[in-house]
Amino acid sequence: MLTKRTAWIVFLGLVLIAPQAFAQPQQDPQKKPRKIKSEPDKAFDRWHEEVGPILTDDERRGWDKLRTNAEREQFIATFWRLRDPDPDTEENEYREAYFERFAYVNEHFASGIPGYKTDRGKIYLKYGKPDEVESHPSGGAYQMASYAGGGSTSTYPFERWWYRHIPNHTDVEIEFIDP
Repeated sequence: MLTKRTAWIVFLGLVLIAPQAFAQPQQDPQKKPRKIKSEPDKAFDRWHEEVGPILTDDERRGWDKLRTNAEREQFIATFWRLRDPDPDTEENEYREAYFERFAYVNEHFASGIPGYKTDRGKIYLKYGKPDEVESHPSGGAYQMASYAGGGSTSTYPFERWWYRHIPNHTDVEIEFIDP
């Protein structure tokens, strides 16, 4: 049973404390409102990571400046539209070919990490299938080409890819070594 004194203390507590508990905090007119950059949904992070090999430096900087998911959606639509070789068709042939390569690298180049994160996967995604491949999956004794000094040597497992033409370059050789 509450005594009159206890009831009075409870009443005073409610009168004095309750308004402060429910009051809105006052904004200092001198302080500017903070600009808050919303974090992208995981799907946007995943998209950015998956297309990383074909993003230009300007596109990376642009992506980093985006603040909302609506801006990110617009960026993605523009990104693919700019790469569409035939905008008059309903499908984007470039995007379809890219994701076919994406599936291929994840199936063939995975090595404890997804294939698209490997060096071979990144190059394959960026430039497509090489024109020629020389593969030495177990390494060992190797006869070097004359342009590389000739002679015999022992090597780690490696793979050499040739591209006849990639943007701004011709006759490109890329070597992947597995130490």
